[in-house]
Amino acid sequence: MGRACRVFSGPVALVVLGVVSVPSVPAADPNRELRIGLPAPMFKDVPEAMVNAAAKPLQKMIQEKSGLTGRIKIFPDYLELANSIKTGKTDIGVFHGFEYAWVKDTPGLVPLVVTRPNCGKVQACLVVGPNSKAKSAEDLKGACVAVPQGCKAHCMMFLERLRERLPEGVCCPGKPQGLTPEETLNAVLADTCQAALVDVASLIAYQKQYPGLGQQLRVLEQSTELPSAVVVYRRGALDEATIGRIRRGLLECVSTPIGKTFAMFWQLNGFEDVTPAYLTLVNRCLEAYPAPLAKGNSGP
Repeated sequence: MGRACRVFSGPVALVVLGVVSVPSVPAADPNRELRIGLPAPMFKDVPEAMVNAAAKPLQKMIQEKSGLTGRIKIFPDYLELANSIKTGKTDIGVFHGFEYAWVKDTPGLVPLVVTRPNCGKVQACLVVGPNSKAKSAEDLKGACVAVPQGCKAHCMMFLERLRERLPEGVCCPGKPQGLTPEETLNAVLADTCQAALVDVASLIAYQKQYPGLGQQLRVLEQSTELPSAVVVYRRGALDEATIGRIRRGLLECVSTPIGKTFAMFWQLNGFEDVTPAYLTLVNRCLEAYPAPLAKGNSGP
């Protein structure tokens, strides 16, 4: 079978932001700098050189749309990014949807646009092959779950939460490692691993490309449908006209040839407005997967 292209779970908004062509705006205060933040987990398995290359188009877009210079900072995690927005040190940020659910009530944090996944939804799946006798995740003993290279953050969150309710030593990440989602699903079908953790988009793509083999795969456990990634801004960081220009640029990005190319690479259909349906997904996500109590905090 053909080797699938590796698609990283990085900051989709970061790349597409920079490819939108818009007229320049009058220069603003040259001393004013727009500060953009992203959590480090968005760059899982992404080479540092690619991260730097992706940041440059974003900085150019900031200058064209707002008349301000732009500076990007990578934060260790979503909590530090949310706190930086709260304290006025960061103006624009990008969060995974489930992380946004955990920080949505942060003072001053306002959603701008959300991503539109190619397959229409965000969901994690624990998949087994036709010969598996497992009836639930509890039947998967030891380090038996293959995790693809660049596994999506929401999939890792789902597996961690799943294991919290299982006995110790059950449904643990294991080999083979470093494979693409397609290769990982092949390994499940070949019985070289018991189970695979994949995003629903990868599973759907596999089933479309290999309908016969794909139908033999069985979803043993799956997450609830999760909210997609979101671009947020700090209330008061920019005037409404500037926010409007940024928002329109994102919503219209796929109307340009370069924007289409990048959207395809990141498995997106583009961006859309924050709708009541999206906010419902955010609330359901929070109910199913409450914010973790980490570093002695109950949240931002």
